[in-house]
Amino acid sequence: MEDKLRQELQQLSPAQLRQLLSASGHGQLLRGDEENAVAPCVDEQLVTKTKDEGNAFFRQGRMNDAVSAYSRCIEMDLNNAVCLSNRAAAYLKLKHFDLAVKDCTKAIAAAPTIKSFMRRATAYIALRNYEQAVTDLAAALEFEPKNKECRAKLQAVVDTTTERGENITAELRRAGIRAAVVYSACEGWERSTVRGNPGPAAVNGHTLFKGDNGRIYLLGGRAVREQKLDVFVLNESDGYWDTVPIQGTTSPSSRSWHSTSPIGIQGSGVYCVYGGVSSRGEDPNVHLLTPTSPRGFQWLQPLSSQDVKEIPASRSGHAAVSVAEDNGNRAVFIFGGRTKRGVSDQLLILRYLPADNDSNVEDTAISWEEITPQDAGTETRPSWPSARDGHSMCLLSAEKQTPRLIVFGGNGQLNDERMNDVWIFDVEKHRWTLLQCSGDIPLPRSYHTAHTVGEFLFVVGGRTGESEDGSVYMLDIQTAEWFKVRVPSDHALTPRAWHSSVFTDAGQIFVLGGGTYHGPLKEAATLDLSYFQTKASSLSQVPIENENASTSGELE
Repeated sequence: MEDKLRQELQQLSPAQLRQLLSASGHGQLLRGDEENAVAPCVDEQLVTKTKDEGNAFFRQGRMNDAVSAYSRCIEMDLNNAVCLSNRAAAYLKLKHFDLAVKDCTKAIAAAPTIKSFMRRATAYIALRNYEQAVTDLAAALEFEPKNKECRAKLQAVVDTTTERGENITAELRRAGIRAAVVYSACEGWERSTVRGNPGPAAVNGHTLFKGDNGRIYLLGGRAVREQKLDVFVLNESDGYWDTVPIQGTTSPSSRSWHSTSPIGIQGSGVYCVYGGVSSRGEDPNVHLLTPTSPRGFQWLQPLSSQDVKEIPASRSGHAAVSVAEDNGNRAVFIFGGRTKRGVSDQLLILRYLPADNDSNVEDTAISWEEITPQDAGTETRPSWPSARDGHSMCLLSAEKQTPRLIVFGGNGQLNDERMNDVWIFDVEKHRWTLLQCSGDIPLPRSYHTAHTVGEFLFVVGGRTGESEDGSVYMLDIQTAEWFKVRVPSDHALTPRAWHSSVFTDAGQIFVLGGGTYHGPLKEAATLDLSYFQTKASSLSQVPIENENASTSGELE
């Protein structure tokens, strides 16, 4: 009983202990097993007076005297977080950075504050321990997401990383990347109301796609009682959704868990809608949305001259990415998905051949190609991702490299057989490579969304285990290291799966809808990664030298 009380008493402040002792007379419970003595009481008035003396010395620039005054305070009250943090500030002025780190560490253990984290970060920067500095700056932003000094220090770490040129260590590069993403995401998600007359319903399994005009469109999805195939466009100036006028007599059935991808000549404004769970059953056909005006589209049913056996089975939950080929046309690469026979590991290419100017516009044609393991040109079966649905696939298109596709996660044959593996497909060599990842590896998940920014992959939400997730993860593809993106808890994304998102021209991830097993969400949110986008290219190109490379020069 006494041990339990002793543990509880040890968690109280000195003032609370004195109040309790005077009221109860149980001072013996504070006796230590080894010292067998009552802990000395703290004279708070004397501590405050001495601290004020230290503050006065600090303002006068008398740093050694300030340290002496704060030290006397700490002798009287060993765990006084304010005095420890103030002494650290004086040590910073004296350039005693190791001592500043020690005092801030004690202050944070006693009572975490933004000042202690900021001061320790400043000391770490001076000591060129940039990774620890970024960790502390991220913690400081938890207190004040808009703190200008904290943001400035993060920017300084990024600038130091990008300005070092070849004289760089892997540690500094990593710190610069973390600083850039912490800076970008420090204000978290900005929620917005879904409005319109009529506006989109609460849906999941829909697609968002970005038009060649930069505008955001929504197509299809499953609402509470029905599936919809309406097309909406977002007016970003006021957040209002409008219905898009659609012409044509070959309108596809309503559907969800389909794909919508740009196809054909770049800038043509043609989009391919394929697969999904249809209200009329399985649909193996390809449907095209072609522009009829700056605001409107028409549905076309393209022709195919291929044998029916060469046309792939209908599927849902697949992933599709548009890739510009040598002729300038965009082909759609499709991987995986769930068919009547279960999940698939097929990698397909869909190409669109527009009609000649003199022919009927409805005479457009499509062709399918399947890439098989044998196409890699090796004698033995090469590495190949397992069959799945609910995964993500994005395009990597660095200037000096051939286009690559990056696949993450998904479901296996069973819905609870989730994955968190990462595969990269070389479009030219037709070869898959499995990344061996480290860091903050996300839990296995499916029906998340993902976007590439330079040589970095951002993953949002998804179904994990028995629940949905609202976290954001970033993968540094060059080093195969995962980072969990920290956002303020009061600006986190509502956990969800089966949502859709786009990466806008302004450098923002825009998420709409999705939901849980309890139903769909009618909610939109935006995460601003514009700062990271401006730095991603230079951070990707920074060479990674050995750890013994010179790191001369200070940040500030």
